[in-house]
Amino acid sequence: MNCCTSCFTSSYLTNIIQSNKEKGNCNFCGTKNTNVYLAKELLPFFRNIFNLYKADENSKLSLWDSINQDFEIIESNCLTNSESLFKAIAHSEYAEFSSLFENNVSQESKELLDIKSSEVQSIWDRFKAEIKHKNRFHISSANLIDLNVLETFFNSESFIKIIKKGRSFFRCRISNKTGFENKDMWNPPKKFASSGRANPKGISYLYLGSRIETTFYESRASLFDYASVAEFRLKDDIKILDLRNPEYDIIPWSEDDIIDIFLIYGSFIQTLQEEISLPIRKQDKDLDYIPTQYISEYIKSLGFDGVEYQSSLDNEGYNLAVFNPEKFECIETKVYDINSIKFNYTEIKPEK
Repeated sequence: MNCCTSCFTSSYLTNIIQSNKEKGNCNFCGTKNTNVYLAKELLPFFRNIFNLYKADENSKLSLWDSINQDFEIIESNCLTNSESLFKAIAHSEYAEFSSLFENNVSQESKELLDIKSSEVQSIWDRFKAEIKHKNRFHISSANLIDLNVLETFFNSESFIKIIKKGRSFFRCRISNKTGFENKDMWNPPKKFASSGRANPKGISYLYLGSRIETTFYESRASLFDYASVAEFRLKDDIKILDLRNPEYDIIPWSEDDIIDIFLIYGSFIQTLQEEISLPIRKQDKDLDYIPTQYISEYIKSLGFDGVEYQSSLDNEGYNLAVFNPEKFECIETKVYDINSIKFNYTEIKPEK
């Protein structure tokens, strides 16, 4: 039986099906004259996912409902046919998985994986405390995140992003009405480089925004300020670590038989995303940036040209911390008059 690209949310699977080039009708979602793939040929991608579960008479969920709830692998238009699709995938080894398909199930090692995931989060919290207040350069092994695991994550397709030559980003500096020249819009000289989310003091990175509006927010432009905004254009392709919106796709991890790493470290990676995107407040101290600086330095050591992360001040934009500014050229600088600002706010309840 044939499945198609419209059956799955996983870009890894859809790329495989797309590359097959065979056209036909999908037996599961009903799409006509599309790229199709024999469902039973997908078992190597799902075998380790099936093995996460055990028959459980106390559970109220079937295998297909559990997988859809835990990992959202099946597209909404195909959810009603999940049972037949998963059975077709398991066809050649159905006897091995029959107890899972014929009974309700639960994740066999979920509790243990959750404990290990919490341990990783605890290590990160201890690491932050130690590197800020106890040991800066020689961290105790008990408080170190496993960098080999991070490398496995960061070098996966989900996190690597290639930004092509010719793409433009922006940088803002508050100025007077005359504004700054192009030469003054670059990252500061090393001796003037203050600590940031990604760079330690004395190491200068180029921080850019995806939109002009993003740079206004990030530079804290105020009403009636003049803001000089430079356009920076890429001279070469660059490899970026995408911490803004990586796809948490379990399929390649299942195929490579490292699904446990995905399940244990996934929530920590999300924490890391949030921390590197946190807005810099006036009361923040340089010490607050050291943990993410450490991770950024490690990312740079893996050969990345920079880190992309969501702007916490502009929902429609994102930021780029560039390790290698020489791969950009400053095209032009324009001066803007900030004549309107819209505030969103929430009340902070005093703690009891």
